[in-house]
Amino acid sequence: MKTKTDKIASNYSIPSTNMAEFMVRINRPSSTDIAGVDRAEKYKLLKANSVKRRDEIKAWIKEHGLDAEVFKIEEPTVFNMLFTTCTPKVAKQLEHAGPVVSVSRSPEFSVGVNHK
Repeated sequence: MKTKTDKIASNYSIPSTNMAEFMVRINRPSSTDIAGVDRAEKYKLLKANSVKRRDEIKAWIKEHGLDAEVFKIEEPTVFNMLFTTCTPKVAKQLEHAGPVVSVSRSPEFSVGVNHK
């Protein structure tokens, strides 16, 4: 199943070889904020939070002139994690963005062209 993505740097049809997949952990509502909320409403709140945080991160990237070094940001889910394909420079700087808790290299995916 193909995931919907949000391409930032539209001048790339494939990611540059210096880009990699990163996991970006984002702020989420506290457990007290969602305590006592039924499951369906909790899902809506967490999804809305992820969408809001992704939009804040996109704005931060553009504000800092880094959008040419970001290939895509995957569609947000209810989890407090976003996946982005970008340069290591951007990943390091994202750690300073307000909604970001941490950034780490995604061990599951390899992005770019392999030369053997």
